[in-house]
Amino acid sequence: MSPGPASPDIAIVGGGIVGLWCAHVAAKRGAQVLLIEKRTIASGASGGMLGALMPHQPTGWNAKKQLQLDGLLSLPGRVAELEAQTALSCGYARTGRLMPIGHPEKRRQSAQWADGAAEHWPEGCAWTVEDANPAPGWMTDGALTDGVNHDTLSARIDPRRLTAALRAALETHDHVSIRENAEITRIGADGALTLPNDETIAPGTTIIAAGTGAFALVDPAEPGRVGRGVKGQGALLKPTRPVDPVSPILYDKGVYVIAHESGHIAVGSTSEDTFDAPDTTDDKLDGIVAKATALCPALEGAAIIERWAGVRPRAEGREPLVGPLPGGHNVILATGGFKISFAIAHLMADAAVGYALGGQPDGLPELFLPAQRGITLRRSP
Repeated sequence: MSPGPASPDIAIVGGGIVGLWCAHVAAKRGAQVLLIEKRTIASGASGGMLGALMPHQPTGWNAKKQLQLDGLLSLPGRVAELEAQTALSCGYARTGRLMPIGHPEKRRQSAQWADGAAEHWPEGCAWTVEDANPAPGWMTDGALTDGVNHDTLSARIDPRRLTAALRAALETHDHVSIRENAEITRIGADGALTLPNDETIAPGTTIIAAGTGAFALVDPAEPGRVGRGVKGQGALLKPTRPVDPVSPILYDKGVYVIAHESGHIAVGSTSEDTFDAPDTTDDKLDGIVAKATALCPALEGAAIIERWAGVRPRAEGREPLVGPLPGGHNVILATGGFKISFAIAHLMADAAVGYALGGQPDGLPELFLPAQRGITLRRSP
């Protein structure tokens, strides 16, 4: 494969969900794009199988929750355009979500969430608190100690199908190059990118969208100042009998159960702040599968066909980092989406590419800007 141009309009470091959307948006705007990935496209956290697109709880409303809502509402249209362009399914469906209520205090809190949704969500997206099981046979009746939360905004997408469709779309453009197995070791103050063999790429603008890898690129000496990785483990199961692929997402105490278009069921996930092996599974995943099976009778006797682990990027301060990076000439940062990355990656890309092309994007929370968080590009010691 060609290494691509040495001086593209925009170089994007990182071929995960954010980098792919950045490349897609930039390509559609006519820029010459070089997408650079350390390993292979979507081989990191974006290569999982869960694909939950769930809103934040609709109380304590703020700019971040509004942006995520905007992302959830706009994503179906963007996916439909991508599917039309590539003739590939992304496995999207607005399935809704069920969350069992385990005690009376949670029931009281759930009523507040329902009121918040009525205030902030658009017509057609509801949050209700119900006593009867809305999905008998899919969710166990025993989980409904004090009822169940039911929202109709949540959706699911197949992460691997979406990233494959984005790549396929990029490959239709002759002004886009994809370079895999190419590690960027340094980003200069002038935005120049250095590879291990001292090869240098000099783009007009660089977008750093390398997930957890972005943190060390921005601050080699203290990457934790920028963000950290949180490990997640999940599994893909084949049920013994067919399940409705648009069954609602089940979520309870950190456990997700998601039926996919493929007929398989994805379960997850752990959130591990400390870990020895970033991409191997262990008995923590076994515990997740057991809890998922207790929640979802359809998983009884299901065979595990894949176990997966990856590390998701969590920016310091929790909110994603999107915007110009002080200390670097024409360097844009776009990372840190953590659990909501798939819901907002296309909006992160809109903003990052907008900045790269000299604009001042609207609608991005000010707290997302690296300058607002004291994040600057630091050179290797």
